[in-house]
Amino acid sequence: MKLRGKILFGGIGLMAVAMLLLGVMMIRAHRATYLEEAELRARAFLSMLAVASRGPVASGSLEDLDSMLASLIEHDLDLLDIQFVSIVDTNRRVIGHTDTRHYGTRPSDPFIIDAVAATEPLVRRIDNDDLLLVSMPMDTAVPGKSSIRWGTVVAGIGLERVRSGLVELFLRAVPTILIFVGLVTLLVGWRLERSVIRPVRELTASARAFAGGNLDARASIESDDELAVLCETFNRMSDQIARYTRQLEDEIRARTRELEEANRQLEALAITDALTGMFNRRYFEEALDKELRRCQRVDSPLSLLMMDVDHFKLYNDRHGHQAGDDLLRRLAKIVQRRVRETDMACRYGGEEFTIILPGTTTPDALVVASQLRQMVEEHPFAFAETQPSGKVTVSIGVATFPDHAEDKAGLISCADKAMYLVKQGGRNGVRAAPSEPVS
Repeated sequence: MKLRGKILFGGIGLMAVAMLLLGVMMIRAHRATYLEEAELRARAFLSMLAVASRGPVASGSLEDLDSMLASLIEHDLDLLDIQFVSIVDTNRRVIGHTDTRHYGTRPSDPFIIDAVAATEPLVRRIDNDDLLLVSMPMDTAVPGKSSIRWGTVVAGIGLERVRSGLVELFLRAVPTILIFVGLVTLLVGWRLERSVIRPVRELTASARAFAGGNLDARASIESDDELAVLCETFNRMSDQIARYTRQLEDEIRARTRELEEANRQLEALAITDALTGMFNRRYFEEALDKELRRCQRVDSPLSLLMMDVDHFKLYNDRHGHQAGDDLLRRLAKIVQRRVRETDMACRYGGEEFTIILPGTTTPDALVVASQLRQMVEEHPFAFAETQPSGKVTVSIGVATFPDHAEDKAGLISCADKAMYLVKQGGRNGVRAAPSEPVS
């Protein structure tokens, strides 16, 4: 039996019930059923339409959107009592409408304003116009990510069929149906539930699940009426949209991985000195803060080495900046070979370097500083013989938390002063603040 015949069969039952003393209550009950049916059909239709429209809207293919709406006008609007279908973007601009006169407008209708702002479907009945307004958001759901809102589908469902059916039911009631009123009422309710409401609910549930991100959701209706055709159309559309959505998700995942890798590279560049490959001053400031707080919590020492290349300006002036840059790169490699994995070697600026030694006391830090001084002195740098001492040398100042200072600024200042005391004492040496120089 076709859907129209099923509705007519239900109308006959309602006519009989209307003649009873309790007919008013029965009419109201069936009226609610019809309204629920209209709402469920509208929700199912809009769920499919929202999913079908999402691709053209997201890709900007408004021609495909127009073709789809034209197909609706030709085949489906009368079947579902749809007075109009409107598709609006997130700015409330009409980008699709069954009446082309509305293209490009920004409706001020309160329901459309509420629908664009809502994150869930809306249903509102306009009693004076016998019209049911239904909206459905067009969202793209990606697992683990926030959904993307493309727009809103709004449809007006005519209720004239519901109203006229109820009036006709009342007028055609005959006394002979009184005998069968109970049976007819039960039969109508059962038939509508089994043949109309239940299939529409199943179709709506499948459409909602699909729109919510379950791309495997499909509907199954065993009948030979228009609902079965609608179900088949939904499943076919779902297959196409699922393929498109999975391709889109794969592209999004690939782009996300590219962005994450780019962010990692940017973060590495932000804390790395371009010339030497060591950590830069920004990283040094943050790392020293963090390590000092940790050492304060666990009551552990921390030493800081401040190292400067002796007579570096003279070296640069004699041999050029390229030779000076090469010297700094080689010096950075010497430092990186000597320090531990837990130590942090940084280029502080120009020819100055800093080394953070967590868990290191002043005597141990002086040993490290002395070894570094000796390794630099013995390294065969290019043009080393032109330096005043006949070799490239460094001056190193040492400061320790909490012996010399208890904060970052104080520790840097102490190490810096110790380094300049080495400079004043003839360079190429190591000194702890306020200890005597150690060679």
